[in-house]
Amino acid sequence: MNYKFPEIRTIQDVLPHIEGRDEFIVADKGDYTVVNYAVSMTDTFDMTGPDDLGGAIRRECRGLIFDKEGNLISRPFHKFFNVNERPETQSSEIDISAPHTIMEKMDGSMIRPVPLNGSFRLGTKMGVTDIAEDAEKLLNEERIQFIEIMIADNKTPIFEYVAPDNQIVLPYETADLVLLAIRDNLNGEYIPFNRHVPLNVVPVYGSVNESLSDYIVKARERENREGDIIRFADGHMIKIKNDWYVRIHKTKDLIRSDRNIADIIVNEQLDDVLPLLDAADLETVRAYERRFDAALNNVLGRLEGLVTLARVLHGGVKKDVAINFVPNLLNKEDAPFIFSALDGKELRPLVINKIRSAVGNGPRYESLMSWMENS
Repeated sequence: MNYKFPEIRTIQDVLPHIEGRDEFIVADKGDYTVVNYAVSMTDTFDMTGPDDLGGAIRRECRGLIFDKEGNLISRPFHKFFNVNERPETQSSEIDISAPHTIMEKMDGSMIRPVPLNGSFRLGTKMGVTDIAEDAEKLLNEERIQFIEIMIADNKTPIFEYVAPDNQIVLPYETADLVLLAIRDNLNGEYIPFNRHVPLNVVPVYGSVNESLSDYIVKARERENREGDIIRFADGHMIKIKNDWYVRIHKTKDLIRSDRNIADIIVNEQLDDVLPLLDAADLETVRAYERRFDAALNNVLGRLEGLVTLARVLHGGVKKDVAINFVPNLLNKEDAPFIFSALDGKELRPLVINKIRSAVGNGPRYESLMSWMENS
């Protein structure tokens, strides 16, 4: 885990080490260029050893920003990992006796300044974005002066932007820019800072006074916080996420689309999910549940009516139904269900199985809902 952060002066120090790797983005934004990774492959951040320059450079590609001339002007966090995520971050491989500090892992958006045209803008990993523009509303004279001093000294202050309308999992009552770290743009070193800056700073909880394994067990049991970051004196870090947070985050990811909620419903997982939701997410799920129930009742009512009609008009004889009834159906997808019901099978389980087979694919799910809601 411990290696010397690489010197980066220009974009040419970076490009040779990501050439041919499609997981990295080099985005020309006009006034600046962003180098960021889009996805992490199995070997994206591998290092053969502490002197592996290429691996060390790739770990820096988390939103590096270069000016029009290709000079590095903003250097946010290097890529670091969860404890026990990689061979190098196994708890048995970490020397917790080395000087370190425990900091809260905050649950917002990483923000840093991007020097532009004699001034600066705030940016996320991909530069100036809508979230960064919201964060700019928190700048005042003292904060601007602090950032300008950092920029003049070729350093990047790194913040967490938290706000009620920028909720990931944890709710924050007020919007704030919280100072997390300061990095030297050239050598990547993390610069110590005191608590007397014109911003709130990340909460610090001292150091680990027991075995790291024992600390991890206790840390993961805590609720209502994302987790901890252990930062060593040399700037290297590891993350410890709370089980509670991971569970909530996965749940929020699950309900980002209607078809995922449908998947939860038909696989009878709703009772496990609902207790993990906040009020807004709970209403989202409940609103979709009402739509889903209405659609399910609609299609079952339609199918039951058609089965009754097939029995009345054709005596339930499948050959006659196929020749004289099915061609007149408005929804041809109804036919297999009619025949199955004439064989004595229950309609509801058949429809549920059809839903289960469709929720894994977007277009199939949309077609499914159109079929269910069509009267």
